[in-house]
Amino acid sequence: MEQVGRSHRAAVTVAAVVAVQLLMSFRFFFKYVERAPWPAYGVYVAGGLATAAFVLRRPRMLALLTPGRLLGLAVVALAALVAVAYPKADALRAVGRGSDQDDCVQALVSNVFALRAPYGVGYFGDPCSTGPGEFFLYLPLRLSDLYFVVVPSLTVLLGFWVLSLVADRGTAVLLSLTQLVSLLFLELASVGSDLIVIGWLFATATVASREGVRSRRTGLTVAGAAAYTLFAGSRLPLIVIAILSASLLVVVSGRRALLVVVPATVVTAALYAGSYLIAPDEFRPGHLVHKSAHIVRYLSDGRPMPVLVLAVAGVAFGSVLVIHPVVVRLLRRHYYLANLLLVMAPMAAVALWDLLRVDLDPARWEGLHYLFLGVPILLVMVASGLTASRLNEPPGAPLRTSS
Repeated sequence: MEQVGRSHRAAVTVAAVVAVQLLMSFRFFFKYVERAPWPAYGVYVAGGLATAAFVLRRPRMLALLTPGRLLGLAVVALAALVAVAYPKADALRAVGRGSDQDDCVQALVSNVFALRAPYGVGYFGDPCSTGPGEFFLYLPLRLSDLYFVVVPSLTVLLGFWVLSLVADRGTAVLLSLTQLVSLLFLELASVGSDLIVIGWLFATATVASREGVRSRRTGLTVAGAAAYTLFAGSRLPLIVIAILSASLLVVVSGRRALLVVVPATVVTAALYAGSYLIAPDEFRPGHLVHKSAHIVRYLSDGRPMPVLVLAVAGVAFGSVLVIHPVVVRLLRRHYYLANLLLVMAPMAAVALWDLLRVDLDPARWEGLHYLFLGVPILLVMVASGLTASRLNEPPGAPLRTSS
């Protein structure tokens, strides 16, 4: 009876992950479906949940979704889809639509190789917010813009590797595939957005760092430090999230975590300092600091000081609280949940600000995209809670979670 209960809880958990990704595709229908977007959205969510429930209740069918070769076919299909969609999305610049995130990355890579000031301006006229770390992520653009076509597929494979560090292969495949039901994910992939990569960099940083420190595996430790560096180096405000997450790592893993934190801190600081010193007057990432301050003022109704005072007091109190043995044990047990909250709290604020800024118009709600940054670490949290043998049992065996 207990085993059946665990099976039910595991199925509900996976279904909840699918539901989150379906619900986050809200904006797609109001942007691309001209007639009856609400009914279309409702059918999409209801159909997706019904399909997920049907599959999760049938172990034989579920087993068909866990082989590694299926993931291989999926990433190839994703690359083919993006190969068709990306040129069309990129061409929308001619009519003042589309996304300029890919253009900012292209400008960064081109400017560095041309020995010009690194940062440019998007075709909308906005300062490019990409940080210096993105140069290393998108270096292959030097050879061809077709790199944007394969980036989403490569990121899915990165996610599979990260999930494999905390769960069995079948679970990692299944959770990786759930991303493909999300129209938000597919839209970000089709416009060349870097948010997919940034989200998985954060997940990589948290998982590889913890597993590397815990198992004393140098390769994972280096991967964790590199991921923290690239994550913080992608957007200037993300340094705050990286610092809090790295501090959490030190709390739960002890002094050995400094093998991750110190190199990541030094390299990140060098990247930003170096790119600033090259062209101080054209340091575009700095405008996100002003934008963040504007969001705080907007959400606090023009009175940011009480909010900032409470925030500083909360961080100070939390810094003292987390060293308590009971809290340390709690954080070790819910390490990935804590990291999920760290990244989602500020992203939710950005999304809310943007929704209010566009007068609650879902078609123009681009801030919704930032919520995707929490999806990879959510998948990691779920994967770590499932048993390593759950999907490798004989057909007909109930779905189980770890005790």
